[in-house]
Amino acid sequence: MKFIVSAFALFVLAACTGSETEREAEVITLDSIVTEEMIEVIDTTPPFIQVDPIFDSQDLVLPEGFTYRVIFQEKTDLVTRADGKKFPAKGNHDLSVFIPDEKAPETKGLIYISHETKYADPNLGDGGGATVFGIELIDGQWQVTSDFDHVDFAPVGYTNRNCGGSLTPNNTVFSCEETWAWNTEALYRGGEGHTDTSWVNGLAVWQNMGYVVEVDPRTREVIQKHYKLGKFVHEDALCTPDGKTVYLTDDMSPGIFFKYETFTPYDYSDGQLFAYQQTEDGESGNWLKLPMDTISLIYCRDTAIARGATMFIRHEWIEEVNGKLYINETGEDSFSWARSIARGGTVPNYMRENLAVGETDFDDTFGRVLEFDPVTNKMSVLLEGGFIEDSLHCFSNPDCNTSVRLNGRDYLVLSEDINWYSRGRVSPETEKRRLMVNEIYFLPLDIENPSRADLLRFCVAPIGAETTGVIFLPDGSMLMNIMHPSTRNNSKLNKSSTVIVEGFKK
Repeated sequence: MKFIVSAFALFVLAACTGSETEREAEVITLDSIVTEEMIEVIDTTPPFIQVDPIFDSQDLVLPEGFTYRVIFQEKTDLVTRADGKKFPAKGNHDLSVFIPDEKAPETKGLIYISHETKYADPNLGDGGGATVFGIELIDGQWQVTSDFDHVDFAPVGYTNRNCGGSLTPNNTVFSCEETWAWNTEALYRGGEGHTDTSWVNGLAVWQNMGYVVEVDPRTREVIQKHYKLGKFVHEDALCTPDGKTVYLTDDMSPGIFFKYETFTPYDYSDGQLFAYQQTEDGESGNWLKLPMDTISLIYCRDTAIARGATMFIRHEWIEEVNGKLYINETGEDSFSWARSIARGGTVPNYMRENLAVGETDFDDTFGRVLEFDPVTNKMSVLLEGGFIEDSLHCFSNPDCNTSVRLNGRDYLVLSEDINWYSRGRVSPETEKRRLMVNEIYFLPLDIENPSRADLLRFCVAPIGAETTGVIFLPDGSMLMNIMHPSTRNNSKLNKSSTVIVEGFKK
């Protein structure tokens, strides 16, 4: 089904105003200025035939006509250090970023992959990591054209669990540390984690983890850790094109929605951190200015809660589409915010209406997708997770998100990362086998008040894996990471892998 919107809207506007003679004149006038360029065709035909909910596949399940290729894999591929020595690649591939080539942006570029790791590695550095490599569109397929190069985080005292992030307007990469470490012992992990526990930049090791780290992908060098963006469980960061604002998500329950405003556009080294506070009616919100001293920044979530910031249930990735921000709130089973509410934290309007079991006890099995309007500061629910109509299947615990425009239609692309295999999040047979299975869904954004029935199931991940780091390359191909699949999978996807999915028609 197709809708022709622009010319039709002009015709209706003319036909509904003025006298009959005036309407006729206006229609003729409007018709004379309508050109082919003004006619936007939105194709509402699904861009693929959605796959069935399969819960026992050891491979990546894709729609008919789509294929995938592994281009980078944990341990299988060797990563080159600055000294030229090569070592097996780290795993837990998470963030993917495409950095277009300046001379050939449609056919060449760099891929940046973050590693959400926390283990000791004497060769590539303890804790988190990142790998950069070149790709080029050759004979209609993206091919790796360089070594897999190591990013050395030693100059900033290393990192822990490099998660989401984004490409900044400066063509650098923001890499988020999603770490819960609140003492040195938790990082040391009995010698299996960060083995160097010396202080860094005047901070204990645990105080030096949990920030946004800026990397230059072209030089493969770390620029700095941005301490002024606060220490918390950083999941994702979204930079506005004007270089003035960074929106930050916190994967904790309770978690806070933060933003950082630069004092000088495109200079992220100095600025002001804020925490979001929703108004009582949920129709707007305020940004609470936070103190910028070292201790307050280390405990910025606690500081925000004490000032009345609104608390959320594990914010994940964040994506901007047509001026609106879409945030995956992944949810949590049966929890209490009694202490945080007593300390001053406020509860979102939509939770008070739909989720409260008691005054401070909550149960959020499936999570949801939120929509935030930066103009009005309104935070609202776009789509609740839960069971899909006429099916035992459900959409649960969204994590990674991105967007794509196909045939004139914008889609939000949502990756699950289920919190557990219980409560109907997988089939009864799969629950008995205690297996985790996740999917990717496409949600059309032109549907007003969408329901779960509007979701299009694009793929099912291999057993044990979540899909993350989903991006679209210039020709429309999808790049994604298959993160922590079961090592018992018989397919080639038994290790964390970066794959390219082909079959989309741009």
